[in-house]
Amino acid sequence: MWSIGVITYILLSGASPFLGDTKQETLANITAVSYNFDEEFFSQTSELAKDFIRKLLVKETRKRLTIQEALSHPWITPVDHQQALVRRESAVNLENFKKQYVRRRWKLSFSIVSLCNHLTRSLMKKVHLRPDADLRNCDSDTEEDITKRKALHPRRRSSTS
Repeated sequence: MWSIGVITYILLSGASPFLGDTKQETLANITAVSYNFDEEFFSQTSELAKDFIRKLLVKETRKRLTIQEALSHPWITPVDHQQALVRRESAVNLENFKKQYVRRRWKLSFSIVSLCNHLTRSLMKKVHLRPDADLRNCDSDTEEDITKRKALHPRRRSSTS
């Protein structure tokens, strides 16, 4: 039932209820059941919908709505015409979904660029720490240099010949 609460929150707002700036912060928010109905995302959401989410996002499972209670909640099964109208007001917020998607893509792009920079720096450190012998025979060597090196190190013959 917890998952239904999280999914409902996401569908109505386009945002994650517990999302933090880091994985640790997100985990801390989940553990503390720390979320809010930010006006930016929930301005068009009814109190009935928020009540439904509140009753599902409860830490103690025994205090959380059961399946039957959730199905009979007035936001899911309106009792009268007024509740049915209120339910229609709380629709899936596609605009916020798009914004969150763009935000996630931006964060992913930033992470990829940071990783590439880190790997490049690591590679550069390794290149600078290598002995000169490891740097031989690279594309920039001329044919002349390679033949000189070969002349200095003649091939050993086997003792069986």
